[in-house]
Amino acid sequence: MMPDPSMSAWEPEIRPRQTVWQRLDHGARRLLPSIFIALIIVFFSAPLNIPGAAELLPAIVIATVFFWSFWRPTGMSGVAVFLLGLFMDLVGFTPLGVSAFILLLVHGVAFYARFGLMRLNFLLVWGVFALVAAGACLLQWGLACLFRLAVLDIAPALFEALLTIGVYPPLSALFSWVLNKLDEKEDP
Repeated sequence: MMPDPSMSAWEPEIRPRQTVWQRLDHGARRLLPSIFIALIIVFFSAPLNIPGAAELLPAIVIATVFFWSFWRPTGMSGVAVFLLGLFMDLVGFTPLGVSAFILLLVHGVAFYARFGLMRLNFLLVWGVFALVAAGACLLQWGLACLFRLAVLDIAPALFEALLTIGVYPPLSALFSWVLNKLDEKEDP
């Protein structure tokens, strides 16, 4: 028995074309996390005499990369993470590639662990982030020791790790709110 040609299975799926404004809006929503990180890098690198800016910058960037790589990886691609890490190195006068390498590791862990972690509650995800952040800060300390060919004091690295762990909950709440607003806008 032949199927009826008037059935919808025979008709190709027709989708309306997006307007230029819809495409720009979709692109802007995808670039929002990267733009946020770039603005944070510029703001905390500017000579504004903000107390603790040098310690707060990597904390905010690591937390942001982890959150968006975990919850919305299309908004935080590996290429964007790499470019933001290079930009952070250039602005911060650190050896080129160190921040990019560390941020790519954070991105990779968040991206590949996201399906297993999505079923967990916030405290467990925060615990995983704490391990990732501590590892990232200790790796940064280890690379700094390697570049200077001396063992540096570990206290600043531990402080940065604790600051990074502590900054994640408020940033996660803010980003969750933004993510909900973006999802509301996408739904017709």
